[in-house]
Amino acid sequence: MRHTCSKGLAALALLVLLGLAPPARGAEFDFSRYNQELGLRFGLGFSHSHHVRLYSLLPRWGIFLVRPNHTLGLSFVVEGIVSLADALNTGFELGITPMVKLSYRLSPGVVAFLEGGGGLITESFDSKAVAHSFNFTPQAGGGLDFALTSRLALTLAYRFRHASNAGIYRENRAFNCSFGHLGLSYYF
Repeated sequence: MRHTCSKGLAALALLVLLGLAPPARGAEFDFSRYNQELGLRFGLGFSHSHHVRLYSLLPRWGIFLVRPNHTLGLSFVVEGIVSLADALNTGFELGITPMVKLSYRLSPGVVAFLEGGGGLITESFDSKAVAHSFNFTPQAGGGLDFALTSRLALTLAYRFRHASNAGIYRENRAFNCSFGHLGLSYYF
């Protein structure tokens, strides 16, 4: 447990240091021109108490409700998930999650964010972690967007996800995972 916590703190410290670093080649975000974002993330997830590893693609679309120019930004985001699951046998996950994203511009080329929501997922792999193939997925996390150009950003993020059937069935095991995300976001 102590080893896992120290790894998490080291990763968080690295993200903070990267967030304070100046943007490469003078790239900066100009949110006054953008209303939406499109993104694709790759996620690597590990279950907390079961031997399950998830390799996920997360396509996403978001719309700014408040742009993060010189204030706290607010977005509505819809994210899909397509995962390969490495468990007792290989399987998959498919799902969708509506989320709220809070953004804050740390510098002209770096935006920090927190995001969370709840979605639906179908899981088709053999593991004691998953009692049913239909589950709800409340989740939350945060990360950083680094400007590569004025419209394109490299995203580094962490996400915690809980999956269970919310008591619909008698058997209701919790399937908790931590995910590391790496991706690209395009603002338009």
